[in-house]
Amino acid sequence: MKAIILCSWGATSSSLAKNVNDAAKKQNINLEVDAGSTIDFKKKASDYDIALLEPQVRHLEKEIEEIGAKHNVKVDLIDMQAFATFDGEKVLEQILNLIKK
Repeated sequence: MKAIILCSWGATSSSLAKNVNDAAKKQNINLEVDAGSTIDFKKKASDYDIALLEPQVRHLEKEIEEIGAKHNVKVDLIDMQAFATFDGEKVLEQILNLIKK
């Protein structure tokens, strides 16, 4: 499985993606989480199974959902508390729950 955490330019998402990757490794979960911008996602949506939006780009949710739907990518907003604390384990849990849906 492959996921991406989206923000405006890909900067803040890098730290959170690292934390999620670390949490997945600790639990022996085969998951790769990238960080990127919403602009990048528009170009390579088909590379992903899951896309999570950070709070600062929540206004783009509808647009990202439409792009995701074309490529069978599940889209969701990152849990605000998990984002605020850069909680990789909580975001990992959110990703796993999306996979189950």
